[in-house]
Amino acid sequence: MKSSIKALSLLMAFAMVSGCGNESTKLIPKAKINKEEVSEKPADFAIFNPKVDILFVIDNSASMDDAQSNLSRNAAAFADGISKVSILDYHIGVLTTDMACRYSNKPDACGKLVGTPSFVQNSTPNLVSILSSKMMVGLDGDVSEMMFSPVVAALSPPLDVGVNAGFYRQDAFLAVIFITDAKEQSTLSPKDFQQFLNTKKGDPNKVLAYGVINKLAEEDICPSSESLDGKLEEFLGSVVNGDKVQTNVLSLCAPDFGVKLAEFARDIVRRTAGSVKLSRTPNEKTIVVKYGTQVIPNSVTEGWVYEPATRSILLAEGIKWDYQGPGVGLTIDFEAIDIE
Repeated sequence: MKSSIKALSLLMAFAMVSGCGNESTKLIPKAKINKEEVSEKPADFAIFNPKVDILFVIDNSASMDDAQSNLSRNAAAFADGISKVSILDYHIGVLTTDMACRYSNKPDACGKLVGTPSFVQNSTPNLVSILSSKMMVGLDGDVSEMMFSPVVAALSPPLDVGVNAGFYRQDAFLAVIFITDAKEQSTLSPKDFQQFLNTKKGDPNKVLAYGVINKLAEEDICPSSESLDGKLEEFLGSVVNGDKVQTNVLSLCAPDFGVKLAEFARDIVRRTAGSVKLSRTPNEKTIVVKYGTQVIPNSVTEGWVYEPATRSILLAEGIKWDYQGPGVGLTIDFEAIDIE
């Protein structure tokens, strides 16, 4: 009896071993497949549709006649700088520094976007002539010039959902360009204004600011220069658009300030549409960048380069964009080398 039990035990043990061996054999192909799947470099892609809302805040007091004329004449240079990059979806609106809403004959005061249409965009016919006209905001503005308050009013209820509806987009960059020969006289402090913009966007890096003001510190060519210790200067000094050196201020009194304004346009393009951060690490040899049906070459001067440090595609200013209509974005196909 004992020998039978022993034999049965050995038989069961052999069966168990054999069963385990068969199951292990069945797992081998599965393990091999898993290993192959893990070692694969999955394909990935990115779609890039950059947007920016640009607000010009123009002083419309009596002393701004020459400056407005110069600005209007050079609107084409600014528009050309913005429009060269077909992938950039932009809105451009104009505000005045006039917050004297007590006068009923001032339809474009107190944060209301100037003119009709209230803003221009990629698809606006006669964009340059309309923008030039908007920049001639008149000279009957209130003597208490305000730069911060009109922006806050323009981007807040009821105006942002009323007469200014459609201009501001939450997913776009916001660029504000101040043009004035006076001190900022709003009740808001520079810190409060910056906090408003940062909160509005939800990301301080998506707020850009520029100024064409009465004079720069190293110049003294304005006939009636005011102190640079004003609130506007303080705000512009704190928002240097990510640069260590302040390059976002130009002199209103420089005879070529209108031409230099085009430099702001190029800077806006560079910061909003000049780079694409990828969500995965690419195999550089597999990257294909296309704008619609146009293949953008891998070129430092006329195409793109990959920057490993930031995992970004950098787009050159010299790209010759083949405009293919509204809604066409940039697509980046690549083979990812990292595993999610």
